Amino acid sequence: MKAIADLLAKKKSRRNYAREIDEKSIESVFFGLLEKKIPSIARVDILDFRLEEKKIYIKTAHPAIASEIWRKREGLKKEINNFLESESVEEIKVK
Repeated sequence: MKAIADLLAKKKSRRNYAREIDEKSIESVFFGLLEKKIPSIARVDILDFRLEEKKIYIKTAHPAIASEIWRKREGLKKEINNFLESESVEEIKVK
């Protein structure tokens, strides 16, 4: 029979695992920040949003939109990571 202290320690250690953040969560945070930072860009202006190996790939409807996002990419990346309290995004690439 196991000691209660061992069982409690095991249960406590499970809670300390870093939660995994999925693509949809990052996408939701990204579009929320984009709406605040660049209100002239709507969600329909982004044709494709992908997350691969901590990199966000964005395809836009117009080069001017891509340029606006590209200029603000470092600030967006920093705010996404601060909001999620993890290093979920290393880079934002815009096409």
